Amino acid sequence: MTTTAETVPDPATAHLRPLPPTAIAPVRLAGIGHYFPGEPITNAHFEQLDALGIDDAWIRENTGIVSRHWPADDKERAVEMAARAVDDALSAAGLGPDDIDLVIGTTSTTRPRTNPSSATNNYMDISLPLQKQAGLRHATCFDVTSVACAGFMYGTATAAAMLPALGMRNALVVCAENPRPILNFDYRYSALFGAGAAAAVWSADTAERGLLDVALHADGSYFDAFDIDENDKMLMRGREVGAVGPKLLTHVGREILERNGLTVDDIDWFVPHQGNLNMINQVSRALEIPGDKLLTNIQERGNTSSVSIPSCLSENLSAGRIRSGDLVAAIGIGRGFSWGAMLLRIP
Repeated sequence: MTTTAETVPDPATAHLRPLPPTAIAPVRLAGIGHYFPGEPITNAHFEQLDALGIDDAWIRENTGIVSRHWPADDKERAVEMAARAVDDALSAAGLGPDDIDLVIGTTSTTRPRTNPSSATNNYMDISLPLQKQAGLRHATCFDVTSVACAGFMYGTATAAAMLPALGMRNALVVCAENPRPILNFDYRYSALFGAGAAAAVWSADTAERGLLDVALHADGSYFDAFDIDENDKMLMRGREVGAVGPKLLTHVGREILERNGLTVDDIDWFVPHQGNLNMINQVSRALEIPGDKLLTNIQERGNTSSVSIPSCLSENLSAGRIRSGDLVAAIGIGRGFSWGAMLLRIP
C-alpha cells in the first residue's frame, strides 16, 4: 500500500513547500506517563442541558465520544494533573526529579485568573509552578504557547533541539488541559472536550535516534477558527475546522512518509490528534491507513487538546500494545492553524 500526491492542488495546502527530513540530534523517548482526573463524565451529562438539544446518540454519531474526564473541584487544575503525569513518566524512565534538565510545558486551556493553571497560581503557565510542585529544581523551564493541540509536537521538536545545544541530558515535555471552566455550555462543541495531562521524557542518546523526524507547519489565515469570546469562553468554528483540518493532516501525513522514503506499510502505529473521530476516520481513509494500525482514545477521553497524542501513546505503551522497536507516526493540528507530524522508533 502506498500514498500518492493529490493530482489537483488544494488551496489549503498548495502554498506549502516540501522540506527535507530534519537533522534531529539523537534523542530517545525514555519514558511517558498520563493522568485523567475524576470519574468519567458520560454523554448523559449533556442530555440534561436543554439548550443543546443533543443526546448520547447524537454525540456518538458526530464526535465518536462516549465519555470524558473533568476535575472534580478547583483544587485539581492543569499543574496538579501534570504533576501526576510527570511522576508516571519519571518512573517509566527510571529517573528522578533531579535528573531533569529542561521542562517544556504546553496548554491551550489555561487563562489568567479566569482559568489559572494551578490551585496556587493565577497565571496561565504550567512549567514554573510544575517545577516547584514536582520537585524539578534543576530544570530550566518555559512554556510553548499558541499552538494548542499541536503542543506536544512543537514541544518535542524544541526539546530535541535544545538538549544537544545546551549540553543537557533529559527533558520533560508536559501537556495539561482543564477545559471545563472555559466551555460555553450553550453550544454543542462543549461535548467534545476533556481534561487530563501527559508527560514525556526525552533523553540525549548518542547511540540511539528514537525521534526520527518532525514536520511542522503554520497558517495564520485560520487564527480565528479557535478563539476566546468576551466572556472568556472558548469559541470554535467547527465548520471551518472540519473543512480545512483533514486536508492539512492528510498533507503532513504524506509529507512525513514521503520525505523519509516510507509507506503506510512501514509504520506499525498511527496516532492522530484525538479531535473528532469522524475527522480521524476521514484522514485515515485519505492516507489508506488500515484500522488495525490506528490508535485512538477519544472515545473514553474526549478531545484533550495537547494531551491527546501523548496520552494515547502512553496508554497504549502501558497496555503493552505498542512495543519496543515499533515505528510510530503521529499527526496533529492546533489553533492557528498550527499542525505537524512526528516519526519515532520506540526504544
